[in-house]
Amino acid sequence: MDAAIRIRGLAKCYPLYQRPQDRLIELITRKSRHQEFWALHEVDLELPRGATVGVIGANGSGKSTLLQIVAGVLSPTRGTVEVNGRVAALLELGAGFTPDFSGRENVFMGGAVMGLSREEMAARFDAIVAFAEIGEFIDQPVKTYSSGMYVRLAFALAIHVDPEVLLVDEALAVGDAVFQHRCMRKIRELQERGVTILFVSHDTAAVKSLCTQAVLMEHGRVVEAGDPDAVVNRYHARVAASIAPAEYVEDGPAVDDPHFGETAGFFRHGTGEAKFTDVTLLDGSQRVAVAVETGKPVTVRARLRCEVELEGFAVGFFVKDRQGIEVFGSNTVEEGQPIGLCRAGERVTLDFSFPASLRPGHYSVTVAAAYNRHDMVYLDWVDNALVFQVLPAPGGRAVHGLVDLPLHVSVTTEAPSWT
Repeated sequence: MDAAIRIRGLAKCYPLYQRPQDRLIELITRKSRHQEFWALHEVDLELPRGATVGVIGANGSGKSTLLQIVAGVLSPTRGTVEVNGRVAALLELGAGFTPDFSGRENVFMGGAVMGLSREEMAARFDAIVAFAEIGEFIDQPVKTYSSGMYVRLAFALAIHVDPEVLLVDEALAVGDAVFQHRCMRKIRELQERGVTILFVSHDTAAVKSLCTQAVLMEHGRVVEAGDPDAVVNRYHARVAASIAPAEYVEDGPAVDDPHFGETAGFFRHGTGEAKFTDVTLLDGSQRVAVAVETGKPVTVRARLRCEVELEGFAVGFFVKDRQGIEVFGSNTVEEGQPIGLCRAGERVTLDFSFPASLRPGHYSVTVAAAYNRHDMVYLDWVDNALVFQVLPAPGGRAVHGLVDLPLHVSVTTEAPSWT
């Protein structure tokens, strides 16, 4: 398959000096006064044309360094990077624009760097300014811009130069919610046009929903690459394993119900201090169900066993569609239902009830228990804990979009003003 980006044996080393003067002493004496820090180690990747690849990993894992080398901002210590096509890069805040120049000047300079003539950029200029929504600030130095204004202009420039390869490094996290939605919509348009996209993100949900491939990096190395769901799950598992008790095994010991997860083929990770033993779907009559009609009431029932004494932890769930997009979810904290003391060996049953106002299709349920809703450290996380189907309601109306939200429509007809 034709590759848009081909990376072979890529490595990047930085010299670290204990004192600033050691650099000068080394230069004069030709004797080493530094330690080597390898930000990247022998990275091999190949991105086919039209792929969207997300790079994830902990801070310091080498993600941004990789992207900067691909963009040509940094030079590798060794190895090769081959990029085929016009590249637009939206790197970390502060990279790419000249602070003392105005937004207008930076737009035209950016276009020139990417090989577009002034006439071509002039034809695109109004669309760039309209998307960025920075108004009269377009003629002010970019050093006076807020972080949001800066990113809006940078993104607007990147998507209007007809890139064949788009590189994005976490910059979209700076924008507000409205801007992020607009960016995601634009990224999907670029995907439809066959643009190859490589982006770094801590937003694993975005990686799952947008990407055709994902790459997990750790200490400058690629530790896993492939299906986004599997790679993101492995990332969360490694985070949990880094703080888990020594006796905990990643996939955990057998749960109470030996059939739990057999049909769903779940992936689980967590500290093991609490474990889900059963997750079932109940219909409106509280009977176990594998299929429900759209709009009908359902309950996700999760049973949890505490392995140690716990108090104040949270339990939640996600309903995901076949593409892994999180359609709906909540947790006990958000719903004002705190979990009290749970002693070792005790079990907790949680019922999450809601109308299945979903478009007909297949869905899966992910359940998770954590110390609190903001904590990335999970007691137990089970993907695909159950799979169910939403059926069309007999004679019912069609569901347009992913969900069928409550809606009130009012129609008013007025007579012409001349009567």
